[in-house]
Amino acid sequence: MEKVLAVEDSKVSQAQLRDILAGKYEVMVEEDGASAMPTAVKTAPDLILLDINLPGMNGFDICRQLKGDARTREIPVIFLTSCDSGQEKVQGFEAGADDYLVKPFYPEELVARVSLHLASRRQQQMAVELERLKLLREIAVAISHEFNNPLTAILWHLHLASKEIGEGHGKTRSHLSEMKLEIDKIRRIVSRLAEASRDAKIEYVMGEEMIDVERI
Repeated sequence: MEKVLAVEDSKVSQAQLRDILAGKYEVMVEEDGASAMPTAVKTAPDLILLDINLPGMNGFDICRQLKGDARTREIPVIFLTSCDSGQEKVQGFEAGADDYLVKPFYPEELVARVSLHLASRRQQQMAVELERLKLLREIAVAISHEFNNPLTAILWHLHLASKEIGEGHGKTRSHLSEMKLEIDKIRRIVSRLAEASRDAKIEYVMGEEMIDVERI
């Protein structure tokens, strides 16, 4: 279940947010600005609902902290405020907010905004993961190609060395045989890596093709 952190000092608003989002998301609550950043770092919420007027530290400062830290930068932040002034909205977006919701709001509107931003974040995360997996595939293909050529050459030289030794030198021939067995193991690993990079894919819900790393 996705996690939503609500930073809100009003008990009534806290109860309202819990009631609206209950069952859809795991809701965590902090009552003051000083607790917002440590909790966000510790719990890694998927979205933050942030009141502007908070004791100790206002929402603008908290948002700037969140967006300035690599650990919390990508978490969507929706400001909650009773003030509908254009200047405050601009200040909120300049602080890094992703959205702005004016109190009192309809429950359906809050759910829709939260759902929209969470869906957008999932898509961004999936896009990053897709790029990572594509890079993994390219590396796997490159490794299999680069390893196969020298392995083939080594096996050929082992074959020639074995022929030149002839029937004698039993101990040396034994060592050569052991070397060939170990090289064959490496070739099989490289072969499986190449096959996995070529064939181990799953269809992603967005229609993108992704590698199933469990088969590599």
